[in-house]
Amino acid sequence: MMSNDKLEIDTSNSEVSFSVKKLGILTVKGHLSDLKGEIVFNEKDLNNSFFNVSIGSSTVDTGNQKRDEHLRSKDFFHVKEHPKINFISSSIEEVNGHYQVIGNLTLLKTTKQVVVPFTYNDKTLNGQFSLNRKEFGLGAKFPALVVGKTIQISINCKIK
Repeated sequence: MMSNDKLEIDTSNSEVSFSVKKLGILTVKGHLSDLKGEIVFNEKDLNNSFFNVSIGSSTVDTGNQKRDEHLRSKDFFHVKEHPKINFISSSIEEVNGHYQVIGNLTLLKTTKQVVVPFTYNDKTLNGQFSLNRKEFGLGAKFPALVVGKTIQISINCKIK
């Protein structure tokens, strides 16, 4: 890649998947789509590489319409007031042949630093990380026994 390569996100083939425990025994899986933004990534110039991306919170889909409507409500994503989830990187590092991007994730009214380990192969960025939903106020009124505190996140970002 050339210096400061801007990568174009293939929005229709990219998604952010998640899984969370429900009632301590069930795992609820779903995804968000409509990943958009600007990615500049060059494996040989990480200092000038960055991510500034967002995803539409209203695109949450677990395959259960009633649950999805509840997730879009004030109890969880509150999509009317918070239509986007944003991530802006502060640095990208190479670690043991892989990469990690460090940046600020804004979800609802809260911005927290997160570290996302990722790989870049065959025009695809893949990353996984977990977050504590309580730190972001996501489903704040639900105890961890009802909705697990930790959400596993998986990013599959295809590049055109």
